[in-house]
Amino acid sequence: MRKNLYILLTISLIFGTVSCNSIVRKTTSKVGKSAAKEITEKSSKELAEAASKKAVKEVTGEMTETAIAKTGSRALREAATSNQSIRALYDNFTRRISKEFADGVVVTTTDKGIEMVSKDFPNSFIRMNKNLMIGKGGSLKNSGPMNEFLNHLLPNKTYMIDDAFVYKTDDIGRVITCTADRTKAFKSIERNSQRNSDVQKYIIESLDGRIGLDDGGHLFANNTGGPNELINQIPMSRELNQHGQWRELERMEEKALKEGKNVFSQRNLLYRGTEKRPYAIEFITKIDGKETRTVVENI
Repeated sequence: MRKNLYILLTISLIFGTVSCNSIVRKTTSKVGKSAAKEITEKSSKELAEAASKKAVKEVTGEMTETAIAKTGSRALREAATSNQSIRALYDNFTRRISKEFADGVVVTTTDKGIEMVSKDFPNSFIRMNKNLMIGKGGSLKNSGPMNEFLNHLLPNKTYMIDDAFVYKTDDIGRVITCTADRTKAFKSIERNSQRNSDVQKYIIESLDGRIGLDDGGHLFANNTGGPNELINQIPMSRELNQHGQWRELERMEEKALKEGKNVFSQRNLLYRGTEKRPYAIEFITKIDGKETRTVVENI
């Protein structure tokens, strides 16, 4: 598992080695040019390297977080009294799903970290080891619900999902960069492709989306293995998501995967201030070693 994690984290470093001048800018408005300029100024290389190096530190135990001192199993409600991250999860589950669901989550401290699982919905499972979160996406074809631990993201965490996807959150819990071994996911994961209207509504409402104008757009397409939970979705312009530039880029990746090519992907999300809806996304794809970068305006 640790070896695979290092491989996935290294993807960010690989993507970051190409000069920002190679970014493909298919933008026409001033907003698009501004977004592309910001990517260049910040340097995608620096963003990817910083995220990956920090994640590696978390894996090796150089970063710390207050853990539950008591060993054995107990209810999420009880564990929430001594751990801020668990408290945030308990409050969210109680408010968004039900108190019964929140009270049914069991917390166990093991030598691998703090494990949390729903007694009634085993798809909802996560392991927390300091600032590293490890789990699997739910909503698999013919096999039950989503992983609710991926529908409420904790700040300053690195999430490793399905041993194929890595997501990094900032200090207010927004996904700021994510990478994926798309070929591995495509070969091993089959999601339920049907959109969940409740989850779509939750994403739009909780992430500053525009009601009637935005979809819950997948960062990595679910028809090629991408998770259906909030961790892999953002409020995205409906036209862009279904018919526009974003969908064209997704089709490029889908075609390569169906042709048996090796595909690695990265997304860098740009926000204004504390807004939760990104105004632009850098869409990076490496197909059989050939990389393309496109800054996509979310308008």
